[in-house]
Amino acid sequence: MANRTVHTVMHLGWVPNESGGYRGQMAVLVKPNGMFGKAYMAAIKPFRYLFVYPALMREFDRRWRAHVQQNHSGTT
Repeated sequence: MANRTVHTVMHLGWVPNESGGYRGQMAVLVKPNGMFGKAYMAAIKPFRYLFVYPALMREFDRRWRAHVQQNHSGTT
């Protein structure tokens, strides 16, 4: 995404976990545009980390589990 405030890229993926399964991982790269972009990103940082990113990961997990369950139902 790019606008007058920021340029940003988000990557969502699955990475192996310690128990042999996978866990969701998200990386967000942000480059503020100018002083307004820097101030804006500083102001919304707590909101992003407390609400936006966790909600995105829960939705990503929910959809992935539904996809896996749908595609593996009835198989042994």
